[in-house]
Amino acid sequence: MKILMTQLRFDARRLIIRNAAFQFFALVMPAAFYLLFTKVMVTGGTTAQIAFFNRSYMGSMIVYSGTISALFSIAQILMHDRERGLLRWLRLTPHGVVPYYRSIGIMSLGMNALTVVILGTLAVVFNHVDLTVFQWLGILGIALIGQLPTLLMGVGLSFLNRAETLSVASNLIIFPMAIISGLWWPINILPSWLQAVGKRLPTYYVNDLLVNWGIHGTLKLIDLFGIGLWVCGLLVIVSWGIQRGLKRGHGVVDAL
Repeated sequence: MKILMTQLRFDARRLIIRNAAFQFFALVMPAAFYLLFTKVMVTGGTTAQIAFFNRSYMGSMIVYSGTISALFSIAQILMHDRERGLLRWLRLTPHGVVPYYRSIGIMSLGMNALTVVILGTLAVVFNHVDLTVFQWLGILGIALIGQLPTLLMGVGLSFLNRAETLSVASNLIIFPMAIISGLWWPINILPSWLQAVGKRLPTYYVNDLLVNWGIHGTLKLIDLFGIGLWVCGLLVIVSWGIQRGLKRGHGVVDAL
């Protein structure tokens, strides 16, 4: 535990406190989008419809924030650390790279938890969203569990060989996935064939869980099952990437 805490302090200083871009994309931008779409660009509707939108869009921006954090920030962090030889150095230490990967994962989940706090505060203060403590705890738990697929995607993308390729790949995944899965606007306005694709994405499953929990206090088993399938499939891909990196001598991981 002492080793993990030391790693967490080290990574927090270099990757969050000293990295304004990380904070902007992961925290500030989704919060700004939430205020923009709920306070500035909102048009008409009944009181009940507006209240529904304020709650559901909060969930959408929580998912969007976690996606940005995983596919932009975490993927770049892992790639840069590998390129700078940090992983090779860690493999020579008695504890290997396990504390490092745990630290990165905990930081990512911690940033997502902070997003829930920030967006939840904005929703309560500016839009008068009223949820019970139990509902808020459920939203936090869903947000953390639901980030696992995109976090694994970020790990997978970090295996790319060039930073430019990673940037292009991240953009080609994040923004289409946000649109198709209904994070930016209602999915039902998309063509039916595109809706069918969007409803199979991990971001849709997580967003649907958050909406149903925040509005009705219920969970859909199909959403939980979908997230589980994505996690299992991505674990296979990430494991393959790790083994491939080891064979090529990149020192991706010591032993997980």
